[in-house]
This record gives sequence, C-alpha cells and structure tokens, in this order.
Amino acid sequence: MKYLLVTMHNKPKFYKANGEVVELEFNYVESKTFGETDGAGRIYFTTIGGNSAVVQNHWMVDSIEQSLKELNAHDIYPYKSKVLAKENAIRLGLKSFKYLPVP
Repeated sequence: MKYLLVTMHNKPKFYKANGEVVELEFNYVESKTFGETDGAGRIYFTTIGGNSAVVQNHWMVDSIEQSLKELNAHDIYPYKSKVLAKENAIRLGLKSFKYLPVP
C-alpha cells in the first residue's frame, strides 16, 4: 500500500512533496463493491459506503487509476510507505494532515 498526504477536509486537498497544497476535483462515489475469493474458491462480494473520501481504507473515487494520473499531472505522487509520508510531513512542519491509502 502507498500513501498520499492530504488535508483533514472531508473531500481532501493534496500535499505535494514540497508542502504545497493542491485542490483537485475528483468524482467521489457513495459506495463501492469488491469481490474476493476464499480458499475454497467461493466468491464473496462486499459493498462499502459513506460520504467520506476514504472508507475502510478504500479511496472512494470512481477510478483510482484515473485519479492517480490526474495527481501525477500536478506533480503529486504517493509515498512508498506511511513511514516515509510521515517523515516528510514532519520535515515540512505540517501540523494537520492525514494519510490516504492507494494501491
């Protein structure tokens, strides 16, 4: 799992590596359904939902891939780990931030 540093807003703004805040519009969705297979080959579907940008560690945008492309176009890239994201947030002196997990 990789992580983006974001503001504490319900629909967050994104921190660049230099601490600059960028506000981008994404198509947030109210629910997502995920399929998983167990060891016996049975398929299970789980639907999550809410009005937050992240629900149960899932970014609630319609397309994570497209959203990451949009972020990359604005020089915003995920950190390889939460530890690295935190180290940069401390280095920048950020007082208010949270982590947004991305695959």
